[in-house]
Amino acid sequence: MAVKPEVNELAGQFARGSLTIDGVYKTTLHSSSVYYGHSRKHPTPNSGFLFTLKGKATFVFNGTPYELSPGKVVHGGKNMALQVTVATADFEYCLIHYTLHDVAANEINYTNCHFLLHPGEHPAITEKLELLYQIKSTPGNIPEIHAKALFYTIFYDMLTCSRNRLNLESKTVVEQVAEYIHNHYMEPLTVKKLADLYGMDEKSFSYFFKKYIGIFPIDYLIQHRLERAKNLLASSGSSIADIAESVGYPDAHYFSRLFKKHCGCPPSEFRARMGNCPPADE
Repeated sequence: MAVKPEVNELAGQFARGSLTIDGVYKTTLHSSSVYYGHSRKHPTPNSGFLFTLKGKATFVFNGTPYELSPGKVVHGGKNMALQVTVATADFEYCLIHYTLHDVAANEINYTNCHFLLHPGEHPAITEKLELLYQIKSTPGNIPEIHAKALFYTIFYDMLTCSRNRLNLESKTVVEQVAEYIHNHYMEPLTVKKLADLYGMDEKSFSYFFKKYIGIFPIDYLIQHRLERAKNLLASSGSSIADIAESVGYPDAHYFSRLFKKHCGCPPSEFRARMGNCPPADE
């Protein structure tokens, strides 16, 4: 099953479960080749995280493609079909096979899913992967404990770096949405329309917008429209009905109620306070 994992949920599942590291492998696949590593008849034997170290390739889990390059990590579940196509350069990766026990029955079992994480390129993660590979090749219980501790360190770094990148991307999206509102405030806008413009669901969009701007998107839209209305009330002779329509409210009565609620007085009183007294043609 393909999923887009929520980082905190993924972290919680691994924190609560009991982990066994089944193997750590470093492999290089050569350029311009297609590998049919696992068919439905001979599927993947373990769940695993694959860390791209060098080159580019496409991994297709159960028909879903993932474009991999350094800084990207793909997860594949047990019993999946896998096809790999290597692009222009040799492709080098580190693969960690694992088993996570005691996953709660009422939550998504991420170990059975395929998904992509993008922590970015971090030399510290690469160094820890190399150390994990070496330790896992050493027999004994103490190296096994060391390997498990190192895996969780790598897992923590991977999740926090992925979350930081997601937050940065979300911040950029929010800034673009705010600019869009500034340029299109006079048009019919809804939270759903704004979220759809950037490929987000309404709940996530509203959460990230409030996180970076401080208020929900619909409140930001209202405030921006009313600021534009106040400017027009103070500087122009346009009727209140025309001003209301120009800032996105074709219903002048609704606009007046909204203005009074947020600004403390009706638009006509605000205009008078600002010393703008155009002819009474409203």
